[in-house]
Amino acid sequence: MKKNVFFLFLLTGFVLASCGAMKRAALKYWTKKQVKEFVANCETKAAPIVGEEKAAKYCDCAVDIVAEKYQDYSDIKTVPIREIIRLAKDCSGG
Repeated sequence: MKKNVFFLFLLTGFVLASCGAMKRAALKYWTKKQVKEFVANCETKAAPIVGEEKAAKYCDCAVDIVAEKYQDYSDIKTVPIREIIRLAKDCSGG
């Protein structure tokens, strides 16, 4: 029983660490608030199309790719959605 609890604890920690690591690249360029804003907006737009779970995974991936290309967050507000989708096209495969 203790092994199962320990394994579950390790697995939960790994999953949480992985989610945080996904946004690490974006945090080199954008503030935490900006990353959260981008991901929230992305999820809002993607969820009706692909579902909430897939939208969350897609947007966690997309934020790093988009931040790498548009290091100044204010630039992202003028980028057409088609460009963001094109940049993050590889995120949908995972």
